[in-house]
Amino acid sequence: MINPDKNAGKLSGDVVLSSLSETAKVDGEPIVFDWPGEYEVKNVPIIGFQAWTKSKSKEEDEGTAGDPTIIFYFQINGVKCCHLGNLGHVLISDMVKEIGDVDILMINGDKDGNLGNKKAVAVLEAIDPRVVIPMGNSEHNGLLKELGASEVETLEKFVLKTASELPDDKRKFVVLKKL
Repeated sequence: MINPDKNAGKLSGDVVLSSLSETAKVDGEPIVFDWPGEYEVKNVPIIGFQAWTKSKSKEEDEGTAGDPTIIFYFQINGVKCCHLGNLGHVLISDMVKEIGDVDILMINGDKDGNLGNKKAVAVLEAIDPRVVIPMGNSEHNGLLKELGASEVETLEKFVLKTASELPDDKRKFVVLKKL
């Protein structure tokens, strides 16, 4: 589970990745990763590295880097996923190299994200994922339009059993329904 939402109701899970200062309580005894580093749980390597909620550029944000956030990426059954946390800046080339090839990208743009639509497009183009899942509380219409999403699939949950189910020739956009 990544950044469990306090409004989601009762939650349970074995692993929690948290890039936020506060997340919902998760029942049971989950292993919580809320710090940059290299981890492994059940033979799944998880990498987390620090980013910022605002740009470090003086021209863009008057020199403030905002608060820290964590970008997590992990690979399960040959499918690499990346969660950008509460990212608020475009990625520098070292960050793009660190992340590498990504199959599924979870990105927070639009009205409630720190990135905004234009920076979200720049980040998306740098990472070039096969599947994009917008995060946040907004309807994502502005972000999806800016990203050029002509077909958007709205699902209760996104299930992928093998890497062969990923699109080869075009990018897929998936919006998850709120719980």
